Amino acid sequence: MNAWTCTSLFGRCPLLFAVAALCFACSGSDDQKHDDACTPDDADGIVDEPARFIVTVTDAKFEPAILAAQNSSQVTIQLKNAGTTAHGFVVDCLPTPNSDGCPTQSCFPNEAEIDPLEPNAEATVVFESPLVEGIYTFRSNVPEDTELESGQFIIQ
Repeated sequence: MNAWTCTSLFGRCPLLFAVAALCFACSGSDDQKHDDACTPDDADGIVDEPARFIVTVTDAKFEPAILAAQNSSQVTIQLKNAGTTAHGFVVDCLPTPNSDGCPTQSCFPNEAEIDPLEPNAEATVVFESPLVEGIYTFRSNVPEDTELESGQFIIQ
């Protein structure tokens, strides 16, 4: 009986291994297809490169008006208000139209926003830049700042 059990078990092992391998392969393939479909292209192949910016805002503009960082990188922004009224900092979302079920816009995290600062005040934020490359608009988040020029945050 012992020999029959071993023979029977070894006879079934290839079948068990095949079923296990098939289940493992099937469980990962759909996830991989979904991840690949939602992973945007990275034009330069560089990610996770820290960037630090010192940005001054006046009553007329941001200086510098163009910031550039790699995607999926730690970004530090120090905002200094050199104006005569309160100004803040927020980055608008970027539309990412697609038909594969992925998000239709890419946004900076909430940690990238700086609440309005009084004149001569400063604040620093640290956040991870979005994965999606493109040109995002940054501006003051004070409703009265309609005359304040916006800037561009380029994710490359």
